Amino acid sequence: MLLSNVSRGNVLAVAINMLIIASIASLNCLVIQQIIYSNVADGIHYINRDLVRFETIIFIVSITNIVAGLFFVVILIVWLYRAYSNMQTLDNKLTDHKYWAVLGWIAPLFNLIMPYRLFNKMSLSAVDYVKVHTQVSLKRYKPLWLLLIWVNFLLIVLLRVFQYRIAYFVDASIVLNIGIAINVLILVCTLLFASYFNFYRKLEALIYKLNLEEKDDSTDCIELVRE
Repeated sequence: MLLSNVSRGNVLAVAINMLIIASIASLNCLVIQQIIYSNVADGIHYINRDLVRFETIIFIVSITNIVAGLFFVVILIVWLYRAYSNMQTLDNKLTDHKYWAVLGWIAPLFNLIMPYRLFNKMSLSAVDYVKVHTQVSLKRYKPLWLLLIWVNFLLIVLLRVFQYRIAYFVDASIVLNIGIAINVLILVCTLLFASYFNFYRKLEALIYKLNLEEKDDSTDCIELVRE
């Protein structure tokens, strides 16, 4: 019996939107910081009161960005655990244990590949299941889609670590430029994942509906999982 993943999916959709908004706000702040830094280097002066206000805005945006990022990661793991568990119930070829959906993010070395591996195997399995059991015409799934998202994610992590390590040894403009690059990558990665997520939710709804119909469950139950 499959377990509904709708509520987790709804929360993850909210987390995605929050992360997009936070990334755009953070990107704007960094660009303004870079402009101010360049202007000061050219001899342009600013009123201290205005700079203090801007620093306050930067602090609020930074905290919001951290909270949005952590919220997204936690909900993503919760959603992935349920999604992978459901597909594992239907496909015995998914041999990786479902607990890797959690441990795969934190276990050293494994966290470089395991989340991508689970997402990809789960997606391929879901696409095959829908093709075999329905006549629905699906958007073609390409593993390269998820690979691009995952490489983007790893690049973000590496750049963030690099930024923190050099922050006290290089010019502030270099740190700001790296921060701008990171936020651009975060925005691109989040938008790519949002596209994948919408695709997979449609698969998930079809699979859940098929499973309920096979078990002669009520129409009311089926309605709960429709997108």
